[in-house]
Amino acid sequence: MKPLWLLIIPVLALAGCGPSEKSLTLFEDATESSGLAAYEGMTHGVAWGDYDGDGRPDLYVTNHLKPAMLFRNLGAGRFENVTALVLGENNTGGDKHGAAWADFNNDGKLDLVQLTGAIKGVGVEPKRLYLNEGGKLVERAVQLGVDNPPGRTRMPLWLDIDLDGKLDLFQGAEARFDTLTPPFLFTQHAGRFVDMTASLPLESRSAPFCIVTALNDDRFPEVVCRLMGKGRPNQIFDTRSQPAHTLDLLPKTAFDDIAAGDFDNDGKMDLFLARKNPGGRIALAQNGEKTVTAQLELKPQDAGKPTGFRFKSKGVVGFTIAGQHEGELAPSDIRFGNRSAIPGALVFELGPDSAPGMPQAPANARQAVLIGNPESGVWQIEMVLRPEAFAGKKAARNLAVRIHSTMPVEGVESLDGAATDETAPQRLFMNRDGKLVDESEKRGVNMRPVAAANTVAGDFDNDMDLDIFVLGSGDAGKTENLFLLNDGKGNFNVVRQAGGASGSLFGVGDSVTSADVDGDGCLDLLTASGASMGRNLGLPSDNGRYQLFRNLCNNGNHWLMIDLVGTKSNRDGIGARVTVTAGGITQTRIQDGGVHERGQNHSRLHFGLGNNLRAERVFVQWPSGSTQEISNSDANKLILIKETP
Repeated sequence: MKPLWLLIIPVLALAGCGPSEKSLTLFEDATESSGLAAYEGMTHGVAWGDYDGDGRPDLYVTNHLKPAMLFRNLGAGRFENVTALVLGENNTGGDKHGAAWADFNNDGKLDLVQLTGAIKGVGVEPKRLYLNEGGKLVERAVQLGVDNPPGRTRMPLWLDIDLDGKLDLFQGAEARFDTLTPPFLFTQHAGRFVDMTASLPLESRSAPFCIVTALNDDRFPEVVCRLMGKGRPNQIFDTRSQPAHTLDLLPKTAFDDIAAGDFDNDGKMDLFLARKNPGGRIALAQNGEKTVTAQLELKPQDAGKPTGFRFKSKGVVGFTIAGQHEGELAPSDIRFGNRSAIPGALVFELGPDSAPGMPQAPANARQAVLIGNPESGVWQIEMVLRPEAFAGKKAARNLAVRIHSTMPVEGVESLDGAATDETAPQRLFMNRDGKLVDESEKRGVNMRPVAAANTVAGDFDNDMDLDIFVLGSGDAGKTENLFLLNDGKGNFNVVRQAGGASGSLFGVGDSVTSADVDGDGCLDLLTASGASMGRNLGLPSDNGRYQLFRNLCNNGNHWLMIDLVGTKSNRDGIGARVTVTAGGITQTRIQDGGVHERGQNHSRLHFGLGNNLRAERVFVQWPSGSTQEISNSDANKLILIKETP
């Protein structure tokens, strides 16, 4: 048996007490006052974009299998739900995954792509592309050629892969469960999109997301993709040639999300890989003093092996038990106590020591959930599946259990080592003249172990260097978030309680995104905790929610924000390299559209200026190859740079 505290408590125990941790409060929870607090349930990332052109970032949330919502930014950190007015209620359902804003038709208004699944991996569901027409988002995917019904799509990416001034669309996807291989990449020609997947020769049928960045000094973007399945777990493309060719820059390192940025201000883009380990046959999360969530995943080779967990509690214990899909589990599949009693529903309560002993699985049962008190004050839950339960299929069977006691829950542990440590070393690869060198340990990114679900980089304290925020989560539930503060040289220190954004433990970690939602020049954070894919679909994510962490912006540091408008280049300027020089320090950003796994940060470029009252030089290298320079830009302003013809 492996105690739960060995698996997840180190992350919590170190909070607030590590000798190298910084005590700094940067954020406060502003969810209640924002208008975003009402939602509870599944999520699948968010997308920030100014759809109405008023200069404030608005918010689109997909909510996965629940209706999507669009929130208009009213200013001062407040939002209004305008879904029915702008999208219409008929456009918000389905099996929705990632989404991203971009002005793909260069008309000055942001459009929205919404990717969808493929109905259990073997069906069809059209993807959606909403054109911004007079403030309404009107669905036009079929007419534009990107509906891709069989695509089991995940996260989109807008990029100009052929540098013709028109944005192309990558639809990240996982492999179907049949032999079909739907397209990944659509390039834009004569106002429509055509399948040009051959331009990006992926080495896997599963590439759920990619990002665009610049790992060398030319104007051709690099594309970094996460791959799944056997073989290479990542692939980097150099787009100077068509089809793009693969760069052998990363070792065989799996990751859950990636943040690209110049962490040491040497003008080169570095890569931070956020990582976690899978949770084994059972994943456990203690969501509070009296609540535990367990997620069991059994494969055909596990048939007949009891898998489960135990805990101590003296209170009345409430059980909620669910299969991954509706109808997979019935009350008759559950037995408790040595009398093998059957509950009346999948949600029930048992008093202290009311189920003495352990029941036996019925001889003819394909599946059974066994609950009992093997000793006084101790509860044990096991799941047993016989080979027939898999019906000859290779897919895993999942069971989720949430227990809530009227008294504290202690001593949570898995049976027979079925749970594994989900924390994993984070990886920081520094760009050394086009070569990516692993400097993770010397840079301090692993001072606190974490199971990372998602990440974002930004200068959150406006001191002229990029910090890193990591969303923490195991497979069965949220853990404390991690904030890594840059010392100005690319070395990082853990900030106690994530600088005020340690986050709740509701749901399962999904995404974190950044945007200056209130226009004060400091980057705020939005986290989502209803991750609902794979083994955590259903019960573990059904109490997920959004949390908005407002940046207190309280250190007096200055800032500069930049919006780009391309003319020869794509209007969003995706692929542009921008440098800002102030006080002898030059910072570099790539306009990447804000896209990463499951989320889109607001794409407005943000630079901290420290105590400098102006930026002596702003330099833009456009995707078209043209360059532009602006001198002596005053601090604490948003400036718009339009590409000169």
